[in-house]
Amino acid sequence: MAIALFAPIAPTIARSRAAVVNGSTKVVLRLVPELRVEAGEEIQLRAFITILASVFMASLVALLVINTSLNQDAFVLQRLKHQMNTVNDERDAILRAAAQKSSPVALSASAIKLGMTPTSSPSFIELSGAQK
Repeated sequence: MAIALFAPIAPTIARSRAAVVNGSTKVVLRLVPELRVEAGEEIQLRAFITILASVFMASLVALLVINTSLNQDAFVLQRLKHQMNTVNDERDAILRAAAQKSSPVALSASAIKLGMTPTSSPSFIELSGAQK
């Protein structure tokens, strides 16, 4: 009974064995038909590969340019941060000097240098307009 199941396949197996025995390099059973390359198609393949390679090289050059510009911007940013720190230090020094000159002790000393005298009895001005 098992022989009856394989009976329709037997001629194919026999052909396959004969092909192997004969030392044939061709495949007996093919799922896809053989592709034949003509002369014009080979040129199109070369053109495709050339275009693909040129696109790849152009993208590499673009990445190099972008990377270089980003690095250059990083150097500019570092220089600007250094300038900002210098300006902030100068600003702090100016503010400290102004604070020292506006202190009560420094103001009284500069007033005495200008010829002003300290008062012993302060007087006040009323701005309400009422007289006493």
